[in-house]
Amino acid sequence: MGRVRGRTMGRWSPARFRDDQAQALVEFALTLPLFLLLVTGIFDVARAVWQENTLAYAAREGTRYAIVHGASGNPIVGPCTNCLNPAANNLGNVITAVTSNAVGVYNIDVTIDYPDGGNNRNQRVTVDATAPFVPLPSQYLLGNAFQITLRGGSQLVIQR
Repeated sequence: MGRVRGRTMGRWSPARFRDDQAQALVEFALTLPLFLLLVTGIFDVARAVWQENTLAYAAREGTRYAIVHGASGNPIVGPCTNCLNPAANNLGNVITAVTSNAVGVYNIDVTIDYPDGGNNRNQRVTVDATAPFVPLPSQYLLGNAFQITLRGGSQLVIQR
């Protein structure tokens, strides 16, 4: 067989085997962090989509509770114009409905709004639920320095 730069072509040699192992080790060391970053990125996007869908579902359930318990519901939920006690409007029940339906999502802030000013028939109710989302690289490498606020909202019309 022919010789190329002092090596025999087509023959196995221990030096050539060691060179191939070293090259493979260097390539693995260079590509592993990029691969892990890509995998955790895909995992984080899936987690964020799941949490945002959960927030939207929870906000919808809170809005449903508010429209079922409008001015003619029991207990009545909504703005209370003649109440001396602000807790008499039972908005805590809507917040409880949202947080109990947001399984796996924590630190939820709930905003309830009655854009038409009342809780009577054909008036609207809006419930927004927001929660912070911390991607895994930020959680483990940056001490939660990077956060995204996820939001789910719903608006329905009181029918009773």
